[in-house]
This record gives sequence, C-alpha cells and structure tokens, in this order.
Amino acid sequence: MKLTLRLIIPALVLLLLLPCTGFAQKGARYAVDGMEYYQRGDYKEAIARFKLADKAADGTEPSYFFWLGRLYLAVHDTSSAQGWLNRYLQSGDQTHKQEVTQYLEILSRQKKIFDQFDTQNMPKYIYSWNSDYGAVMSPDQRYVYFTSLSPARYEKENIWRAEQFANGWGKPYLVEGLSTDKNEALGSFSVDGKTAYLFGNFEKGKLDGDIYQAAFDGKKWSEPINISTVNSEQVDVHPYVYEDKWMFFSSSRAGGFGGMDIWMSEFRNGLWNTPVNLGPMVNTSGNEQTPFLDYDGRTLFFASDTHPGFGGYDLFKVVHLSESWTDWSIPENLGLPANSIRDDRYFYHVKDSNTGFISTDRKAQNFEKFIATNFVFTTPPSYLQKDPNTGEVISTDVVDSVVDNVIPEPVVEAPKTGMVSGRVLDDDGNPVKTTIEFTNVIDGETLRMTAQTDSLGFYRIELPQADYYNVVVNEEGYNHFSTQLRPFDGDKTLAIKLQKLIVKKVFVLENIQFEFDKSRLTEASLPILNNTVITMLNNPELKIEISGHTCNMGPAAYNQGLSERRAKAVYEYLISKGVEASRLSYKGYGLTKPMVSNDTLAGKIKNRRVEFKVIEN
Repeated sequence: MKLTLRLIIPALVLLLLLPCTGFAQKGARYAVDGMEYYQRGDYKEAIARFKLADKAADGTEPSYFFWLGRLYLAVHDTSSAQGWLNRYLQSGDQTHKQEVTQYLEILSRQKKIFDQFDTQNMPKYIYSWNSDYGAVMSPDQRYVYFTSLSPARYEKENIWRAEQFANGWGKPYLVEGLSTDKNEALGSFSVDGKTAYLFGNFEKGKLDGDIYQAAFDGKKWSEPINISTVNSEQVDVHPYVYEDKWMFFSSSRAGGFGGMDIWMSEFRNGLWNTPVNLGPMVNTSGNEQTPFLDYDGRTLFFASDTHPGFGGYDLFKVVHLSESWTDWSIPENLGLPANSIRDDRYFYHVKDSNTGFISTDRKAQNFEKFIATNFVFTTPPSYLQKDPNTGEVISTDVVDSVVDNVIPEPVVEAPKTGMVSGRVLDDDGNPVKTTIEFTNVIDGETLRMTAQTDSLGFYRIELPQADYYNVVVNEEGYNHFSTQLRPFDGDKTLAIKLQKLIVKKVFVLENIQFEFDKSRLTEASLPILNNTVITMLNNPELKIEISGHTCNMGPAAYNQGLSERRAKAVYEYLISKGVEASRLSYKGYGLTKPMVSNDTLAGKIKNRRVEFKVIEN
C-alpha cells in the first residue's frame, strides 16, 4: 500500500517562502523560471535559471544560495551542494538555517554508511505508466516481485513479478494468485520461499488493510490467510520477515508515537506474538514505514518523513544495541544518492550481493518507481549514540562493540583493485552514451558495478580483484552485448563495439545448441536466447525473422525440415518469455545458405546455426 507525503506546491506559492526583500528586486524573473523547472523535475534547467538570478542580484540574495544548494542535492552533486549551502550559512540569513544545517550534517556523515552508492533505472519495459514500487527478490533470486498500478484484469494495485536473467530482466507478469480488485503488496518471503507475507484486503468486507500470509505448493499460491495476532483495527502494512523469526511492519494502531510506526512481532511456539513498538528512537510524531532488517540481524533500514532529511520521505538506518527492541542507535540519513529531495522508500538489499532496490519519485512525475542500486558498505560500519556521561553524540564502530552478545567477525582487508578503461562505439565508429555492467562472484557474494560512458564514449572504472568479470551492455537501438574480462591478467582496457539494429542486418545466435538430430533446445542454449529476449524487450518496435540452417550431412529434404523445426523452437521460446508473436517470424533454409565450405568438420559446425534478421515493420 502506498502511504506517501507529497508536497505539490505551485511555483508562485513556493516563491512566497523566499525572503521578499531582494527576490522581488533582482533576478526575480529567472528565479520564477527556475521554480517552474524545479516543479517539473528538470533540475539542470532550474540550476541554470537560479545561477542567472544570482548573477543578476550580484550574489547578494541568500535565498538563491539556498535553492542552488537544494537543486544540487537534486542532481546528487554533493560538492556543489555543500558549496552553496555553506555560502547560505555565511550570509547570516535565518530563514532556512535549520534545514541547511541538517543537510550539511547528512552530507558530512553519509560516507560513514556507504563507500559507494549508485542507482540505475530498471529497463523501460519493466515500468508502467503509473507507479511501480516496493521491489522484493525471491529467495532463489529468480524473480523480482513488486507492486504496480499497471492495467490488469484486476483493479487497483496488484502484485507483479519479472524474471532475472544472467544479463538482464524478463517481461513483468501479473501474479494471479496474489492479486485482487483491491490494493495488495508483497512484503517478504520465508527463507525457503514457500510463504509470502502480504498486505491486502483479501477478506470480504475488509477495508483497513491487514497483513496476510500465503503458501506456495510449487505450482500456485494458496488463498491468503489473515495473521490475526499481528493485525489491528487500523492499517497494518509493509511486513518484512527476517529469517522466519521476526516480523517488522508499519501500523497506525493505537499506542504508537505518531501516524505510522514500526512494530515487531516474534515467531514463538508456532505463532506470531503480540507486536511491540520499536520505541521513540525509531518512531516519531510523523510516519515511519517500509522496515528492512539487513542480513547482519541488527541493522534496520526504514523510511521516515520526520527524521531530518532532504525530502518528503527519506531512508534511514539504525543499529540494534541490546536485547531490548526499543534500544536503537540514533537514526542516520543514508544521504545522496540513496535519498533525494522528494520521496524515497523501500530500501531492499539482495542477499549475498552488493545490489538492491529503492523506490522513489525523484523525477517529480508523481509516480513512485523502484530503481536498482549497487553499493559498498563502509568498513568498519559504525553507528551514532549519545555518550551517557556528556550527552554528546558520538560515532562507534560496530567492530568495537558487542551487539546482542554476538562478537562481530574481524574486518577483512579490502581487496586490491585495478583500473579498467575503454570506449564504446557503434559499428560505424560513432560514440555511444550508455551504462556498462561488470559482475562477478567474489567469496560467495555477487558483486555488481557499473560505469557510464561520456559523450565521446569513454569510460573508466576501478574494480576489486577477481579472476574475471562478466561485462554487459543493454542499450536501446543495439543488439545485446556481453563478454568476459580478466582485468588482473593484463586486460586493462576493453573496447566495446555495439551492433546497430538496422533493417536486413543478420545476427548469428552463437552457441545455440539442440539435442542431437532434434529440434529440442539444450539447457545451455536458454541463457543465450535470453539475451535475444532482452534485445527484443528493449526495442519494442523491432521485428525479426528467425532462420534455421544446417550443414550438408543428410538429404536436402530432411535438412530443410530440421532447420524449420529448429527455427520454430527458437520462435516459441522467445514467445514464452514475453516477446509478441506479431514481431517474430521463422523460416528454415536447410543447407542452401552455408556461411563457409562444408568440406571440413569445423565448417559443418559453423554452418549448423540459427540467425535472426531485422525486418521492416
């Protein structure tokens, strides 16, 4: 269920929040334009207008300093934001002093939480024209589940899922067994993935929204069952269950500190027990939501609209300090770019990886979207607490403390790193502005890092030591690209050539294999075909002909039939993964179009192939 605070204020009303003196005199015309761009989410243009306003005012208007600082927060330029915010404080103006001071404190602390935090949008085909948020990975990491207002056979917000391929994402589908004509959302799974914990109104006449659980028998989900021991007469939502032991959730029930509070129920003796409030360190007079307990069993992430932040809702973290569920460290804002100047919620960390998701409306479109993240936690981790003697806020390293009577593992020396650089060009030699993904498994954990090319196609990235990295580029207008890089065996540069998807261009599907003398695809071929699925989903206007080819072994008529059956098998697989049949055709060419001579075994192997050709719409 989406419970957010939205501050949609007309630009002229926002201008009234600025000091009247000065603003109305010099630069006002530019500032009005800047506020309009701010409201639209076009922060770069807003910055340009406020810089003109500042220039027109000869650098004498503090309100322009404030808005330039805030706008640089919006584009995640920490250094520039700090410069303008400090300039505001130096001006002596008092209007925004408290919030500016809070902004600067957050920016100075954020490196104590993450050494690195990057965000990327999901592929366009994952998103609807409305809100898509609250992403949760299944325990086997095959699917991402999320809540969406995408049009479906059921009304309102429903539960959807998309398959995770080795090099990208599949098309999202409605989860029929967990969706109804009312609002519902999936909060988490049991460790084995056979139980889902949900928010919804699955019972007849239910209006307030409760927490339910449903069981999966390997084929379908059971009817969701109300978990009556944790629910109240008010809204109960966002159930996150940790290791089948503790359930954290949000509730507006009586006994809290504000609107929505975070509560916890422990599973004992086969039942979820009476919930306890996490106390005033976590909860405020406002709203706290979307709890996520990380895999250390003590670091809790959540969203709040009242703890000091940049926007409506911001993401925070606290550390559990003792056996008491009200004993927590001082909440810390996750900083930029985990947070923005708008609403940010639903921090989710994928187990055994440096990846995850957050949900945000930072693009100011009034729609909340989940976006992918990859991050590196600061080592050693730390938390804030008050010194019992002086009352001073101090930072304590987790490795120097004993939490829940568990001695933390010793800090492992950071792995060596190496720099990789290169350039991305298309097959005509033109630079391509894109995102490059580098992934590998290091010490049992999946590491994912990304590099952005500049306007000339150049990129540069520092990678932790590993035997190899899988390198992937999925860019609209081009065929999927993947390769393997060994940066610590001499591969310090990687030039990437992307192939444009132009009419009549033919692409060989390398290493597509079938069972001997049959048209049944081998399991090893499916990940390769998934790359073609990704290309088709990234390019919704693309139409292709799938062609099957054989060598000259056997009668021509037999080879013709075999090539047709194999082309059809590929056609049917692509359809099964969500590619529309209207965008596909298939044809067998038998032995009539060899690539090379059939005089050698190597030539025969090369001629036994599957291709796709781009055709006109």
